[in-house]
Amino acid sequence: MSASRSRHHLTIADKNRLRRHHQQHPELTQEQLREWAYATFGQWVARSTVGHIVRAPEEVCANPEATRFQSGRYPDMEQELYTLIVARATQLGVDLKRMDNSGGVLSDSELWTKANEILKRTRGSQESVSVAWVHRFKKRHGLHRSQLKRAAAEAATVQTVAEQTIEEQATVGDNRIATDAETTEPARKRAASVTATATSNRSHFVSSDDILLLTYVLAIKPWTFPYVMDGWQQVTEKLRGEESFRLDKTAGACQARLNLLLHHLKAGNMTALRKSGTEEEFDRKGALVAEVAKQMEEYENAQKGKDNPSVVAVDSVSYARQDTAATNTALPDLAQERERMAQRRLELMERKMERELAAQKRHSEEQ
Repeated sequence: MSASRSRHHLTIADKNRLRRHHQQHPELTQEQLREWAYATFGQWVARSTVGHIVRAPEEVCANPEATRFQSGRYPDMEQELYTLIVARATQLGVDLKRMDNSGGVLSDSELWTKANEILKRTRGSQESVSVAWVHRFKKRHGLHRSQLKRAAAEAATVQTVAEQTIEEQATVGDNRIATDAETTEPARKRAASVTATATSNRSHFVSSDDILLLTYVLAIKPWTFPYVMDGWQQVTEKLRGEESFRLDKTAGACQARLNLLLHHLKAGNMTALRKSGTEEEFDRKGALVAEVAKQMEEYENAQKGKDNPSVVAVDSVSYARQDTAATNTALPDLAQERERMAQRRLELMERKMERELAAQKRHSEEQ
C-alpha cells in the first residue's frame, strides 16, 4: 500500500514502450496496463497517469532516459551537443551512463566550451551560456552525477535479475521432473527481486528501518549527550554505514521518527506500530520501543533527582534555611536551557535547508 502512494516517474523511453504496448493490446484496461508497467519497470504508476501517458503522442527526445521533455533556451544547440557526446562515447567504446568516471570526458569546462562554440557558429558571437547552464543541461539529459549513479545501480539490478532468470531457466530445463514447489521457487525469487527494485528508492521508514534505528539508539543513548543532537548525529552516521538502511535521513529526521514511535506506544496505537512489517518485526520493534522509553524515563528521573535534591523536613531547621532551599530549587537549569535553545536552532536550520533545497529543485525543474 505504501509503495503505491510513493511518487514514481517513468522515463520517456518507458512511456513510449507503454504506449506501444497499449497500441498492440487496446483491449487492456488502465489497471491492467498499470500492472504491466509494474511488472516491466518495477514501479507503480497511478491509473490516471497511465491514462495521460497512453493518450499522449509518442515523444522524441535526445535523451530517452529523461522523465520529461525539457527543451531549454537553445534546443538546437542542446541537440547537437548531446549528439556530440553520444558520438564521443561510441568512439571511445564507453557506456554513456558511465562516462562521468572515464577520465573527465564529461567535464563541465569542456561542455561549456563546446556549447559556446556551437552557439557562436549558429547564432553569432552575442550568444553564450554560463557554467550554471552546464549543470542544468546535465540534469535535463540525465548526465548529472546523481543520475548516473542511480542509473548504474538500476542497470546492475536489472542485470542481476536477468542472470537469475537465465540460471532458473537452465535449471528448469535440466530438471523437468521437478515438483510444483520447486517450479514455483524461481517465480518467487523474481517477484522478490522486482519488489526489492521497487522499494530501493523509497523514502519512508518500514519496520526493518525502525529496528535498526532503535538498536543504535539503545547502543548510543543520544539523550545522555551534553548536546542531544551530537548523539543523534552519531546514530545517523551508524545508520548510513548499514547497507540494508537505504534511507537518506538527517539527525533531526531520525529523532522525529523515534518521538513518533514513542507517541504511538504511549497512546496505545498498535495499528500504527504494526504497519509495513511482519509479525516478528512488530514484536521486536515493540520490545525495542518499550526499552527505549524505559531507559529515557530512568535517565530523566535521575536528572531530576540531581537537579532537585529532596529536602528532609526537620523541626529544628529555621525558616531562613527553608527559604534558601526553595530559592535554589526554583533556579532554572541554565545548561538544559542552552541545550534546548541549541537544539531548536538546529531544527530551524534543518527546516530552512530543506526549504532551500526544495526551492532549488523547483527552480531547476522550471529551467
